[in-house]
Amino acid sequence: MGALPILPGPGRIARTSNPRRLSPTMLWLVAAVFVLQLLSSAAAIFFLRGQMLDVVRADRVRQVLDVRDDLLATYLQGGRPALAQMIVRQQGSAADPTVFIALTGGAPPLLSNLARVPALDIAPRPRPVMVHLGSDIPDIEGMAIAGQLSDGERLIVGVMGATESRFNLAFATAGGLTILVAVALATASALLLGVEISRRTHAIAETAAQLASGNFGARLPESHSGDGFDHLRLQMNRMAERIDTLVSELSSVSASLAHDLRSPVARLSAAIDTALDRVEEPVALEALQAARENADGLRHMLDTALEITRLEGGAVADRRLPIDLARVVEDMAELYEPLAEQSGVLLETRLEPVVVTCDRELLSRAIANLIDNALKYGARRVVLSTSAGPGAGAGPGMAGIAVLDDGPGIPPQDRDRAVERFIRLDNARTLPGGGLGLAMVQAVARLHGGEFTLADGDGPGRRGLLATLHLPR
Repeated sequence: MGALPILPGPGRIARTSNPRRLSPTMLWLVAAVFVLQLLSSAAAIFFLRGQMLDVVRADRVRQVLDVRDDLLATYLQGGRPALAQMIVRQQGSAADPTVFIALTGGAPPLLSNLARVPALDIAPRPRPVMVHLGSDIPDIEGMAIAGQLSDGERLIVGVMGATESRFNLAFATAGGLTILVAVALATASALLLGVEISRRTHAIAETAAQLASGNFGARLPESHSGDGFDHLRLQMNRMAERIDTLVSELSSVSASLAHDLRSPVARLSAAIDTALDRVEEPVALEALQAARENADGLRHMLDTALEITRLEGGAVADRRLPIDLARVVEDMAELYEPLAEQSGVLLETRLEPVVVTCDRELLSRAIANLIDNALKYGARRVVLSTSAGPGAGAGPGMAGIAVLDDGPGIPPQDRDRAVERFIRLDNARTLPGGGLGLAMVQAVARLHGGEFTLADGDGPGRRGLLATLHLPR
């Protein structure tokens, strides 16, 4: 049978929540991109407005000056009669209906396309002016220039319409539609940018979570695009490869060291047994018996360390079968019931039938470690339970085996360390053990693609410890 592969677990102790694609930070980024795009669009529109307004003004000024120059040329060639005839008959450039002309100073004044002479001082350049076309017609904005002829009369030439206020009104209508389109495009582009950045960052975060859970084979796909995300992916992959190499080397050294120590420890135990058979003095026998117990404890630690290394390395035969967790826990409870009674501990069971596919032997060893831990550090009551679905505390699709005691528990800040190998907390240093029990349970959980969590108990003041082994159903 092949090796049982390690499935990447979702976490070490606390289960991480599902990341949101548009978190508050990402929404702020989307809003910032939207505002910047909207401001840039508005700036471009107002810049275009100014440029177009300058072009229209220049065109009107040139038209006014062209009409004035034509009228002055007619005046120089034929005098006032020729100028008056051109004004009255609207010939040449003066025939444009938007052009208005006023010749004042003589009797009577000559007016073309206006009903009243506009109030305008003599100036070298055209200026804005209001044109009165009649009593029933509202005044129209225009641009005109006033000059004095050689005979003392005043010539006023102007063009109606296309002034700044009317141009602003027309441009506001067109600009409003443009802004609506710009808002829609800016919203779409900002959302697309936010979703794409969120997708890439979450992919990196998910790979980092797999690395943190112990799956050092996780890698990010490299696109070779040369952008910042690709550079980040490349560096994370290099970091993961380095970590994988170091962990593999450390595991290999640890396994080799533990394996090599088994023979000396076995010889030590044999030597102690030989000494026990030959020594009769009570004091010596007591010392040798203590040494024998310590040697047995050391051998047990080495065996457990090797077993954890094999579990984490996937070098375990695939013996997974559909198993009812309630039956396995019930068997373990019957096995430990005499020891619990001897220790004065009430051992209770709350079992719900639930079937999972797992290695029964490894699962039994994990449950045994949890019960040993509860009997060692608990007080008067230990509860074994099984549950399925959301009741297991790990979400749908997961089953849970929980061991609850009413002992001192483990502080939240120490729970991450409690599942590491050879870690013994302050309240455990006076009790026998090697600090490998919870590490073994963690390795079994990861091997089955599950999770091991530690939480507060249900005693007064949240006293006690709730250790739960979550397994996928």
